[in-house]
Amino acid sequence: MNPQTHAPDAHGAQDSSLTNRYGTPKQPLSRRLKTTLVVAGLLLAVLAALWLSIANTDKFTSKDIAFNIQSPELVTVTFDLTRNVNDTVECSAQVLSEQKAIVGWKSVTFGPEESSSITTTPQPGSESISTVARTGDSITQRAMVNVRSSYQGVSGGVSTCWVLDK
Repeated sequence: MNPQTHAPDAHGAQDSSLTNRYGTPKQPLSRRLKTTLVVAGLLLAVLAALWLSIANTDKFTSKDIAFNIQSPELVTVTFDLTRNVNDTVECSAQVLSEQKAIVGWKSVTFGPEESSSITTTPQPGSESISTVARTGDSITQRAMVNVRSSYQGVSGGVSTCWVLDK
């Protein structure tokens, strides 16, 4: 064997064989490209969160004012709803038992007009929707609703509200 010629070692042959079969190994991403990708990803996440928070803002707010247990079968629930004057919003008033089970439920609709009263003068024990305040396109109305219950209730209030399709 000629001293100038070397036999390929097993390791070199294996590297050459893999390179021939699969191609040269890919170069790792540069530090600058990695940083750019991370910053772009964070920017997209912040923009998505901002868009979701703006797009999903409630167009109304509800607030429990009082409840009055008239009898084991009847509870008067009083709550305020602030909404856009042009929206029709439906709210559910509910009565809860001592075990926090729903024992009474009633739906109340607030129409797009300001005068969506059930009765014009609220009397104890009667149902009514009256206007509390109005500023610009926003209106706050107070609902006094009688909710029948199947068992003795210990509390009452507004459960959820939603805007009805126009």
